[in-house]
This record gives sequence, structure tokens and C-alpha cells, in this order.
Amino acid sequence: MISDPALLIVAPMMNGFDLAHFPWPRAAGDRLVVNGAKFDDLDMLEVIADGMPFLLSRLSAEETRRKFANENFRPLSGDLPYPDGSAIGIGPRDIVTSGRHLPEINCRLLMLGKWIGTILAATAAAWGPSGGLVHFADYDRAVSDYLAGGPFPPDFQICFAEERKGRFITRGLAYFAGREIRLSVGADYEASDVAAQLARIVNDIVTHGKIDIPGSPRTSIKRHPLSGSDGDDHGYFDISFESQPTITG
Repeated sequence: MISDPALLIVAPMMNGFDLAHFPWPRAAGDRLVVNGAKFDDLDMLEVIADGMPFLLSRLSAEETRRKFANENFRPLSGDLPYPDGSAIGIGPRDIVTSGRHLPEINCRLLMLGKWIGTILAATAAAWGPSGGLVHFADYDRAVSDYLAGGPFPPDFQICFAEERKGRFITRGLAYFAGREIRLSVGADYEASDVAAQLARIVNDIVTHGKIDIPGSPRTSIKRHPLSGSDGDDHGYFDISFESQPTITG
């Protein structure tokens, strides 16, 4: 079974566009092996980047429009309309799916999107698990920083929202960790503290494949203990910040 691609690169493409003869950039060099015979007569292609296999698929303009209309994508910029054009989908092949949380695999996936989008003068990039949708130029900058050793791009690949007062949920984390997070906080927490702590937890999961709870996070939440448990529906991991008086002198 072939799952939906995680990453979509949207660009104006002619109807006769041939994915099997994609003009890969010089930067790909010996890092990329293209297996054109794997999906003969299909608009799909297996590519192996630095020894890691990924599946590319071509969506028609109609399929692309339908996907954005039927699924919950959200533009991360107010001046970005839902993109018009065809999309190339990119996702890890079965053999590396279990390692999706590894930065090495995520970097290669995003790198392929960067190469493809640059060649095609792409207009937008979308991340299916979180529904993040950005201008391709913003995607290109974030991925360039990431590939150079910079931070994981959480705003694109993982989002979180306040479901109700004091309760936040993630979307897209399950792609990396198998579950989402529900975070409950007391009324005395600042929104900036909540965002910083949740971003750190997400980064720990994406980078290390687990939640690391240090004794003294670098936020004001360090005065409050952190506890977690499996959610009732097993699709979530519930975390709460429990208020605690600050002891001085």
C-alpha cells in the first residue's frame, strides 16, 4: 500500500511533464539514484538520496485542487492563497518509514523538496501531517537553515493550537512519534512560556524520538513540575504543567 506523500511541492507544470526525466540539479550529483523502472507506466518514481529511498508522485492540477479543498491545510502566511498548479508529492519508502523521526531522514526528504521546487520555480510547499502551507521561498529559507545545522522547522511540520482555555494540542507530531500531544496548563502560565516549552518537547521527540524532561528547562516553567500519561484514546500523550509555589531564600 502506498501512503499519501508527506510533502507537496506545488508549481506550474505542463500536462506532458515527465517525472521520470526530471532535470535534477548539479547539487544532486552522486547523492541521488533514480529508479525509473520501479513504477513503470505510473506517474511515480523511486529516488534514493544518500542511500535512503523516497517515493515521488505527480498530482495533476485537478488532483492538487481536490487535495487542498478536501483536506485541512492552513496557510501560515496571510497573503498566501491556496496554490494553483500541479504538485509533486514526496514521502519516505517503507524501509525508512520507521525512522521518520530521525533528522537524517527528514533532512533528505526536505532536501528533495528544495531541489524539485527550485528547478520548477515552485510557488508553495505543503506538509500533509500538520496541514502547514507556505510560500516556497519561505520553505526554501527554512530548509536551507535546517540543512546547514539550524533548527528543525516546527511551524511548517508541526503545529499546535489552543483547543480550549488552558489546553493545547499538536497536529503533525504523530508523523514522527506515532501520537499527538495534549498539553494542559494552569491559569498562571504565560502564553510565551507554554509555546517555548511545547516547542522544546516537540524538538526532543523529533530529534531523539522520545520526550526528554530536564530538571530545569530554560523558561519560567522551570518552577513547575511536568507530568505526562497516555491519553484515553491512545492517540495522544497527555502532559500537564502543575502549578507549585515558588520557594525563596
